[in-house]
Amino acid sequence: MTGPSIRRLSTSSSFDGRAFPTRRAMIGGAVIAGVVTALSYRPSPDRPWTLLTDKAPWSPRDGAALLVHNDRLWLFGGSTSADELDAGDGWSSVDGVDWRKEVDRAVWTHSGQSMSVSFAGRVWRMGGFVKREGRFVPIGEIWSSVDGRTWTLATTAPAWKPRGGGALVVHDGKLWLLGGTQHPRNEGDQPALNDVWSTENGIDWREETASASWQPRSFHSVIAHNGRLWLLGGGLWGKKPNLYRDVWSSWDGINWKEHTNKAAWSGRIWATAASYEGLLWTMGGFVASPRGGANDLWYSDDGSDWYPYLAKRPWPSRLGHSSVVFNNQLWVLAGSDGYYYGDVWALRTGKDEVFPGSNLIRTQKWLYSTFAR
Repeated sequence: MTGPSIRRLSTSSSFDGRAFPTRRAMIGGAVIAGVVTALSYRPSPDRPWTLLTDKAPWSPRDGAALLVHNDRLWLFGGSTSADELDAGDGWSSVDGVDWRKEVDRAVWTHSGQSMSVSFAGRVWRMGGFVKREGRFVPIGEIWSSVDGRTWTLATTAPAWKPRGGGALVVHDGKLWLLGGTQHPRNEGDQPALNDVWSTENGIDWREETASASWQPRSFHSVIAHNGRLWLLGGGLWGKKPNLYRDVWSSWDGINWKEHTNKAAWSGRIWATAASYEGLLWTMGGFVASPRGGANDLWYSDDGSDWYPYLAKRPWPSRLGHSSVVFNNQLWVLAGSDGYYYGDVWALRTGKDEVFPGSNLIRTQKWLYSTFAR
């Protein structure tokens, strides 16, 4: 008896629908509510970074080489002031707190924006810029060391063009060099590059391609991850810098796949990247807005979809910092942003923490990165 009465009430001419929201109004209200929620949403913060020291024994600097060699962290060179391209020193540590000075002034040519890596039992340092008669000049010198103290000059004229700001990475048992520039500001006839080279011994190089699918660039990040080379961001430095936000990968350095040309993070140079806990990570660097260093951290499991890591205690904004994976932790050291840093930070987290079984946190962070930044 009650059912028909209710149906008659809802359709009665005395209730012509004006007292109830229309379907269009309901949908519109839901959309507005969703946007408001997204704009005000802040996911629960992720694990905090640990500040191990804010005053390491080495001088504050940016552009330093940070790598893992013989089960130790190693820090080499970098710029400690606007007038010094390279400090030329070398330090090592097992915990990021206690540092041992290994070399005070190495014999390598002291160049800025050089490239370094640990490969085949040796530390390698190559390329960079020196200043001659007030002009930046790229060099192609290749130096190596077994112990980080005694250095040997392998060659002054490798097969590839002299450059700085390129990327060195170990992949598939070889050492790879990707891109870079022949002038830090891409001036005159010294352009940025998009070539790819590989070597099995650090000295004899093979050109895999003279012109990769990605645009010529410098100050980008390249890492080895899941059996592929991954290239992130970078760009062209100058009065009006061109900053890229694309992501590419390749298994052979020749055939490249573009995963996105508009990553969730803003275009940047002098950032760092890492393969950590089965994920791709990128962090910090120089961004256009607000112009200067950044301290955002992003991760992805496919190179296309990126999510912000919302640490409770992030490190201060910076560019030209150094990062590496060591002892199951992600490390960030030094850098600058109108001020040179001499600090050491570490983060320990897991893929299951940022990517749990459900897709809820992915959706929430996507809303945050899309609407709330």
